[in-house]
Formats: sequence, C-alpha cells, structure tokens
Amino acid sequence: MKKSARALLGAVLIGAAGVSLVGGCSREKHPNVLLICVDTLRPDHLGYAGYARKTSPTIDAIAAEGVRFKTCYSVSGWTLPSMATIMTGAYPKDHGATDFHWSMAPQLPTLAGTLRKAGYDTRAYVSHVILKPIYGFGDGFGSFDFSVLNVGHPHHVSTGRELTDLVIADLPKTKQPFFFWVHYFDPHFAYLEHADWKHFGDRDIDRYDQEIAFTDCEISRLVAELKRRGMYDDTIIVLTSDHGEEFGEHGGSYHETLYQESLLCPLVIRAPSLKPGESETIAEQTDLFPTVLGLLKIPAPAGLPGKDLFSASREQGPIFFERDRPFPWVQRGVIAGRDKLFVVELADSSKIPLTSHGNYAPVVNVVPGVYMYDLVADPRETRNLYNEEDPRGKELLALLARQFAAQGKKTHPVEVDEELKKRLRSLGYIR
Repeated sequence: MKKSARALLGAVLIGAAGVSLVGGCSREKHPNVLLICVDTLRPDHLGYAGYARKTSPTIDAIAAEGVRFKTCYSVSGWTLPSMATIMTGAYPKDHGATDFHWSMAPQLPTLAGTLRKAGYDTRAYVSHVILKPIYGFGDGFGSFDFSVLNVGHPHHVSTGRELTDLVIADLPKTKQPFFFWVHYFDPHFAYLEHADWKHFGDRDIDRYDQEIAFTDCEISRLVAELKRRGMYDDTIIVLTSDHGEEFGEHGGSYHETLYQESLLCPLVIRAPSLKPGESETIAEQTDLFPTVLGLLKIPAPAGLPGKDLFSASREQGPIFFERDRPFPWVQRGVIAGRDKLFVVELADSSKIPLTSHGNYAPVVNVVPGVYMYDLVADPRETRNLYNEEDPRGKELLALLARQFAAQGKKTHPVEVDEELKKRLRSLGYIR
C-alpha cells in the first residue's frame, strides 16, 4: 500500500473511532456543554430542593439525572460581577466588572475561549442588557446573540420563548462538540403574570413563582429538542443562576445585600460520567470554570481561585463575597465554617465615575455596620453576633482584609450612553 493511501486509511479509521486531534494528541471526542443560567433564581423555590409548588418539573428532572449541590454561593449577589466570575473563574476584585462602568479585564482567559481553542462551537444567547459584549462577555464566543433585548420593555414582556426559539433554530447548523450559554431573564423583577400558573396567586412572590414555572417550560422545549436530535445524552448540562432574590426577609426587596436570600443559587450538573445524587460540597461560582474543564479533562488555566467540585483532593476554604452597588455602599463578606461576617461601609466616592453620583436607586435595607451570624444556629440571619472584642469576629475581619488587600485596579471603563442608561433605569438599577 502506498504511503498516501495508508495515511488516508488511518485518517478514516480515526474518524470512525470517534476521536479528535487537538494540539497533536488524539483523544476521545468531548461531550457538548450547555450552561443554563436562570436570572434571579432562588434554589428554595425549586421542587428538587423541597419547594411545595410545582414550579420546576423540567429542572427537577435534570436534577434527578445529575448531581444536585445543596449549597452554592454567588460571589456578589447581582448579575454583572457574578456572571463575569462564572465566565472567567476570577473574583470580581480581579476580573474588574464590578459596576456598570467597568468591563472584565480582556487578558483573562474565559470558559468560552478555552473551549473554543479545544475545538468547541461556542454560542451565547442572553437576555440581560448588562451581559452584552461591551462588558467582555463576548470573549471566546463564535456567536453572541442578544437580539431578544429588542422584544420589548422587560417589565412588560417575557423573553424566554423567544430565547429558546433562537437556540432551537441554531441547533441544525451547530457543530459538535458545542458550548452553549443560555441566559433566561424572566424571574427578574418585574414579575409578570402567566395564565397557566395564575393559580399561584398575585403577590410579588406568587408571580415570581409563575415566572420560574414559565422559564422551566421553556427549558423543557430546549431539552426536548436536544433529545429529538440525539444530542441530549452527549451533553453536559450545568444549570445555575447569577443570584437569588429578597422578599422581605431583611426588610428589603430585589437583591441588594449579602444576606443568604441574595447569595444562594441552585447548581445542578448533569454529565454522562457522573453518578446522580446530592452533594454536600459547598460550591462557589469561582468553581464552575475549573469544574467544567475537569469533566472534559481539559487543563484549567493557572491561578484560578476555584476548585474542581469533583476533585477528591478539594478542600473547603473561606468563601468571599463583594459588591460595589448600590451606591454609595461597598459590601464585603466571608464565610468560614459555620460563621458568616460582612461589612457595609461608604464607598470611596473618588472611585465612582461622576456620571454615577446620585443616579443609583435608593434602598432601605443596606445599613452601614459589621454583621456576624452563626449559619448553623441561625440560618435566617436574625441575630447579629458581632462584638468588637470577640476573637472570632477579629479573625474573620482579618480574613477579609487579606482577601481584599490586593484588589486589582480597574482599567477597562465602559461608556454608559443614554440608551444603556435608559435600559438600566427601566430595570430599577438607576433612577
């Protein structure tokens, strides 16, 4: 057999065996990855977590096939820094996207970029104005679709159906393996009424549940299409949210604080290689990047603070939180063991763009001070235990000081034009 014929036969055999060549090394073909983020989704409003209402039959079914993490924390409690952390694996203080005027640092590796280099078809479908490429979210994506932002005013229309339609329409022209990021917005305020779930009631929390049920129905359509096309079994599904939501637990609404109702997120990971079950491992958004790469056996970039959630050598360290809004406050927090401490203090106004001064919507439950809670004895955070003389309080404050001593300098400003201000104002972020 001639050398050229032998080479051709070898290539055919490699293709038939379902292996790919990346970086000169042969290996089995990677599974697809579907990252589903549902904005403002509290885990305690989902059936698999024990919620009585039938808000989430599709999410529950995915959870039954995957690993359900009992505890997962947002790094910030609001969308921009939290999603930037999911995409980069970095803390907000290091990726830089901490408010509307700053994008994430472009030199940081991203999950999409890493997977694209590994041969993935990378596509994003988002429905939140602060998840656009202007903030760095387009890095690494071959296709980035935010066209549903043109459907209508977010307080008046839902976008879940249109978003799902976009994803389904792209599936026939998608190469495998693919990485899809699908970000559903509807549970975010304002909470709209949906006829099929109107029986839940008409309070804010009832319509919030209606929005969850509506979104779950749209996820069902996406899952059904993956199954119809024979893609589902070869797809890793990561389902999570950017943050939770407040319904008066600490005197406020929306998601303005570092209390548990703002920070806790659902996390379900379904993968062909994983045995279904519930995990006691405490997850953080910094962990998602290295965990997805670990499932794919792709090396993670050096220096990531998070850990592979399925690594046998994983050790649980302190969990840190940070948020620079609402103006004029900065909030920093830490959980170590059963103890949680966070500090609310005035922001350094010299670091806030002048165009932002006075533009932030007022809040009623962000009050300066130091707050400390025992999350085992007092999971609802009703008793502030902080005392200046308490050694444990001093220890937690020292952990916070070390964590934020080396805060990165923001160097990538975003011009907030009138159109963006209008959209942010419509969502209640500014006034």
